[in-house]
Amino acid sequence: MKVDYKNFEIEVIDDKNYNLNSTYNLRQYQKTYFEENEFRPSSKHAIIIKEHGIEIASVLICETNGATEIFDNSFIIENDKIWIIVSNKIYCLEIPSLEIIWRKEFDQFTNFHIHKLEEDFVIHGELEIFRITKEGEIIWRFGGLDIWINPEGKNEFTIENHFIRLFDFESNEYVLDFNGKELEFNPRTIETETKKKWWQIFS
Repeated sequence: MKVDYKNFEIEVIDDKNYNLNSTYNLRQYQKTYFEENEFRPSSKHAIIIKEHGIEIASVLICETNGATEIFDNSFIIENDKIWIIVSNKIYCLEIPSLEIIWRKEFDQFTNFHIHKLEEDFVIHGELEIFRITKEGEIIWRFGGLDIWINPEGKNEFTIENHFIRLFDFESNEYVLDFNGKELEFNPRTIETETKKKWWQIFS
């Protein structure tokens, strides 16, 4: 995914095939952020910055918890910074150097999306929803009865006017204000009435 920002072209990609221990990778990066341990990274995201078509900075960021991919809401760019989701972490990097300003863990498992909310950000995590400052400080966090993944196709996280609407795994609905206060809780209703057989309709 490519974004034009000031005089820069910023490309953010998911480089799953990159091998940290190989010299035969198709693409090389100027920096690599990865805490060495016995686990293989589950997420490998790269940022490449070009100016007038010439690469001036690049970085590969690796993390070992929940696997993430690059979507429209995987990163935010403004004020000469990029905030990017990598697994259950958020990285804030300086533009154009791509030096780390801060790196913090939020959801225990995976962060799915990051959204702008007024002067802050909201993170849609697997277990919790977080509102954070641009400096990575948690303003509030909210957890439901189940994880924030919905197998029925409902949009688990939407910002609507002055509200945040959520659906959990069981399709329970939650409505929060921007201060994280729960305004509505609408539990899923399950039909319990058994339909009559066709021959019982007229009996």
